[in-house]
Amino acid sequence: MKANVVIDIEMCVVQKEYQWKDYPYEHEIIQIGAVMMDEGYEITDEFSTYVCPQYGRIDHFIQELTGIGDKEIMEAPSLEEALDHMISWLSGYEVTFYSWSRTDYVQITREIQTKGMDEEKLAVLLDKEHWVDYQQTAGKRFGKPWRMSLEDALMFAEVEPKGKQHDGLVDAKNTARLIAKMEKNPESRFLQDRLEEEKTGEPLGTSLGNLLGNLKI
Repeated sequence: MKANVVIDIEMCVVQKEYQWKDYPYEHEIIQIGAVMMDEGYEITDEFSTYVCPQYGRIDHFIQELTGIGDKEIMEAPSLEEALDHMISWLSGYEVTFYSWSRTDYVQITREIQTKGMDEEKLAVLLDKEHWVDYQQTAGKRFGKPWRMSLEDALMFAEVEPKGKQHDGLVDAKNTARLIAKMEKNPESRFLQDRLEEEKTGEPLGTSLGNLLGNLKI
């Protein structure tokens, strides 16, 4: 059975004494959020877990950004345990992973390999052919060659975000809602298309206000 799985991770900063020694990277995963969609892009299940970092710590900036503090990670599973749980959750499915940028795939791969986890057991996560960078897909759709934020993409696709940003499960759900709308309506004229039409018509300063006044975003 096929499934589309949207993954979003949150990270903390690794303590300086570990960088370029035991763990040669600046960030470490502290939360994994994921939602499963069927072949029709309807959400059918969800997965969320905090992760106890091995080398990183929660500083004030990360706590303010994500809402994750020491109490959330203190008794959380290690990343290896969390990924084992996720693999069990995915059991029986032929999975295509979606993420917003390649960061999630790169970070998960780095930690699996650096921390000596069972790569055979986690092979589906390591195979980049199973991953779709939907930031790149949306950027092409909206004619934006730079790295679009998820917030901007939701605005252009006229999908109202739900929940607090920078929570792994919330961001995964919002990304899934964006994917569903764009994949089920590939020929739809979204906000970006109408704005481009306005640029070729009457002056943008006048028409943009009229356009946005009629939109429900």
